[in-house]
Amino acid sequence: MGGRPNIEQLKQECGSNQLKHCFKYLFVQEWNENEALIMYVGQKCADLETKIERRDELIQEAQSFGPLHDVATDGADCMIQTQQRERDILAALIGVLDLARQLGVEKQQHVGLMDLKD
Repeated sequence: MGGRPNIEQLKQECGSNQLKHCFKYLFVQEWNENEALIMYVGQKCADLETKIERRDELIQEAQSFGPLHDVATDGADCMIQTQQRERDILAALIGVLDLARQLGVEKQQHVGLMDLKD
């Protein structure tokens, strides 16, 4: 479903003139979109967690070369900075994921409310 339809468009799309059907149709569409967002952000979180784990191993390996190896020390320092930004991004994505999950529960309740309007 493209942009936000008006009521007449909803009536056509859901095949009913009853408002409860129109709203239920809208809420189901939004719920599906939200579920797709949850899956997408969840996968991005998992990918980022894997990337962070791998970088942790690289940092440990680079630090094992000791302070006498300038390139390894500089590389480890750069990776540590990047790692902190990646962790910040992961925390933000987890926040988005939590909000999207809460919204999913709300959309589910909205659909249920329309079901009760018989």
